Amino acid sequence: MEAEARFRALFEETYPTVTRYARHRGLSGHDLDDLLAATYEVAWRRLEAVPAGEGTLPWLITVAHNHLRNHRRRVVRDRALLERLPPPEHVPPPSEPVAVGWRDIRRALDALSDEDRELVLLVAWDGLSPAQAAGVLGLTPAAARTRLHRARARLADLLGLEHDRARRKETVRRSGG
Repeated sequence: MEAEARFRALFEETYPTVTRYARHRGLSGHDLDDLLAATYEVAWRRLEAVPAGEGTLPWLITVAHNHLRNHRRRVVRDRALLERLPPPEHVPPPSEPVAVGWRDIRRALDALSDEDRELVLLVAWDGLSPAQAAGVLGLTPAAARTRLHRARARLADLLGLEHDRARRKETVRRSGG
């Protein structure tokens, strides 16, 4: 309890000054919140190392300064990476209107089990490969592929696309593919 009381007093005494320090260096919004949280998290973890009295504020400002330097280096690295990346490829909209609405898709997804829904969303919406989704969900790649195949078939059935799926299979069978 003594550590909590000391930290609470430290926080209440220094928070306005540390916040002002960060704002004067251009931080606001989430960046400001992240810096303050990181600074006081270090203070909590290393409470025994935080000097008492006159040394408290300089110690916290040093911690905040180090976090700010790391933040700025990360921003520079992120910008450099974005500059090296190719521009996003323009994908034209589909030529045919989609016959199934978003509400129908949402209802069909909600009808799947939580595990199957998560697997479908990881692959279809988040762009993960089945093997990557398997890692996220703690499955083997083979199990993920099997479950994904079955979940997609259930989705097609729920959306009334069974006829289209059967027709595509028949087309592939006839073409010898």
